[in-house]
Amino acid sequence: MRITYSSIPSRFTLSFLLGGLLLCLPSSGFAQEDRGADRTLPLALGEGLLPATNALEYSLTDIPGSSGGAPAIVDQRESGRFIVSKTASDIWNVSERFSHLGVGDDIVIPSGMMVPGDLWSVEGGGGYNHYFSNGQSLGLNLDAGSDSDHPFYSIHETVFRGSITYRLPSATESSADARQGFSGGRIPSGAHNAWLFSVSYSNNRHFANNFPLPGVGYYFLAFNNRLEGLVGFPYIALHYRPAPGWNAQFSIFGPRNVNLEIGRKLNKFLRAYTAFQWQSQEWLIADRQNYDDRLFFDKKRVALGLRSPLPHRMAIDLSGGRQFDQRFFVNNTSSVQDVSFAGLTPAWFMEIKLSYRFVVPQEIK
Repeated sequence: MRITYSSIPSRFTLSFLLGGLLLCLPSSGFAQEDRGADRTLPLALGEGLLPATNALEYSLTDIPGSSGGAPAIVDQRESGRFIVSKTASDIWNVSERFSHLGVGDDIVIPSGMMVPGDLWSVEGGGGYNHYFSNGQSLGLNLDAGSDSDHPFYSIHETVFRGSITYRLPSATESSADARQGFSGGRIPSGAHNAWLFSVSYSNNRHFANNFPLPGVGYYFLAFNNRLEGLVGFPYIALHYRPAPGWNAQFSIFGPRNVNLEIGRKLNKFLRAYTAFQWQSQEWLIADRQNYDDRLFFDKKRVALGLRSPLPHRMAIDLSGGRQFDQRFFVNNTSSVQDVSFAGLTPAWFMEIKLSYRFVVPQEIK
């Protein structure tokens, strides 16, 4: 077995992080249920909402592995979002993301490449959003970092991302309505539908890589606000509340990126859900022969989970299930057509997510 960073017991890592957060953060009782927690970012953008809190999130996914079966894999991810300036019409924020995928056994792709035992992602950036007096809004985001087995090894392992988003209400919306959405409330009925236009660039995306990708979508509420959707290109995001306590959401972003979840609120603090995901991770491997190629880890999973608030404005998400159709391969897109890959046997996984949110003052200057 390969000895890597991932050989550190995951229980120690998690206990250290959780204990440190609980000791250092101020007590404020149980966190209230965040309506945005179960919604995708495109839906929040379509409604004209921006996050009204700073946030820290950490997740740990553990695949124990088995002899002669799937290798041991530990996936740790951390991200943060912080609002540094906020007025009635403008908001500036910074963000960061760090992750590590540790593979505990040798995996050789038929092309001859061995999958590195440690794969890292380190990114940081910032964003700006402005609300116009007629309810329209404009957003800019820029990020840079490195997703590689050797982060920042050269310019060829550096990741650049950028996007510009413009929201155009399909009905009259006053600046007061916009500020209400800006501070985390709902835009009044009759003024919530909107068009969303965007252009995004990334040199490490699972499709349309190194290409300014245009996007257009229509955000709407229907059936007494029980159905919320953003439908367009290259994404679809739907959130449906068929009955009190129940919710379902579905999203697609480009090809081969699908999320489906059905949840039920059990009591004031506990929500159960079942989910399906099809996603991939991408890295720019150092010293690769073709700089357009990336290492992909493509997988599907089904899961059962529980979410609950914790003291100190924290929340926890515990889930487990089966991960399947796992494969590592090298290509310039996430398609495996005509590409050799290293397929992994299906495996059970356990995942825990911790989040902490703290309120931003109405204005920060």
